[in-house]
Amino acid sequence: MLAPPVQYAQTEDGLAIAWTERGDGPPLIASTGPMIPLDHGWNEGGLWARLSDSFRVVRFDPRGCGLSTRRNAFGSFYDEAKDLRAVVSAVGAPQVSVLGYYLGAPTAAIACIEEPERFSHLILHNPIPLSTEEALYTDHVPEELGDEVISGLLQMGWQFDVEPARRALLMLLAPETEMETLRRLSQTMAHYPSVERLLQIIPEIRALNLVSDLGGLTARTLISVMPSDAQHGHGRTWAQAIRGARLSIVSEEGWILEDGNPLIEELARSIEDFVRVSARPPALVSATRTVLFTDIEGSTDLVQRLGDVSSRQITRAVEDLTRHSLRFHGGNEVKSMGDGVMAWFTMASAALDAAVDLQQSLERRDDLPVRLRIGLSAGEPISEGDDLFGSTVNQTARIMGLARGGQIFVSDIVRGLVQGRDYRFHDLGERQLRGFEEAAKLYQLEW
Repeated sequence: MLAPPVQYAQTEDGLAIAWTERGDGPPLIASTGPMIPLDHGWNEGGLWARLSDSFRVVRFDPRGCGLSTRRNAFGSFYDEAKDLRAVVSAVGAPQVSVLGYYLGAPTAAIACIEEPERFSHLILHNPIPLSTEEALYTDHVPEELGDEVISGLLQMGWQFDVEPARRALLMLLAPETEMETLRRLSQTMAHYPSVERLLQIIPEIRALNLVSDLGGLTARTLISVMPSDAQHGHGRTWAQAIRGARLSIVSEEGWILEDGNPLIEELARSIEDFVRVSARPPALVSATRTVLFTDIEGSTDLVQRLGDVSSRQITRAVEDLTRHSLRFHGGNEVKSMGDGVMAWFTMASAALDAAVDLQQSLERRDDLPVRLRIGLSAGEPISEGDDLFGSTVNQTARIMGLARGGQIFVSDIVRGLVQGRDYRFHDLGERQLRGFEEAAKLYQLEW
């Protein structure tokens, strides 16, 4: 599978940052530092390919690496946080999740600290040491193999292009990895980072101390580590520093997640569960969908009161808010009806989250003097092209029609699908829906 096309974002200090994306779910920005090339991991069985089943996965080359600006452009973790934020701006979502992988962990955390309103979730996988008090090397690296030797391997491997030196360094990080895999990775990474950036990595890690800053981090945080790293305490230190962070220990060692590594599926599932999204099923495997309808209350009166141009500006703004909520929560827009939208979700919880997010977003907009009514139901609608038909669609439209502005009405099926989840419903009793013989039991979602 070919890597996705490359796009460019501009940083606040004028550098061009290469980025690429795949997937249609909520955006997940991957920060991997100056070691993993942009086109790596997109093949079948790769980490980014797997995550793109459920996320809009975005990868970027930090300054001085790959296809981004290279000449005199190498920088620190704080500079790379500028690169990440530039990519987030280019993605265009109101909030994103960010995954910091090993050397990319400080960059991801710094970005969340500096602009907390842009990041909803922070996931750190095998993060590097958090403070100068922690050991940089794990048990499989002898004590006498210190910073000078590591720096020497970096210089030999990248400045002088000595392939065995690169392989030796990778072997120190991942001794369980097969030699052929190490050789292939060393060749792939040969010309990816600037030598200047690599040579400053060890001193920068030694000087890194984010403990006090992480106390104010607001993004929901998941720390994923290997068993050996949990014993050393890198991940535990990160989790202790971030209020409310979860610490997850994967089942086995795996520093290098090469395509096909079984840990990829384990990591992907833990991220999906944490962000509360689901991998999309293969075509024709399952047709069960949760359908959502929205409608602007009093849209006809709005036109008469404000005129065509002003009323259309308002409805367009509501459409933009709706599409942001759908994309962020993994929804699929079917069609826009001018004053409302029809969409579907693979998970009922994601549909409810999108509905709540939309109502809350609209409530915060004092410049939009309108209210939305939202209805949801679930079933197996008929799919023809990009459109949906059948009883589930008709029932959802009828449920939405019973709601008033600011309300979210759902069917008993939707409520049952999220049983045990942290949602509050008000029982509306049974209601007769036009065109249906049997009355439907409905609930109002409190948001």
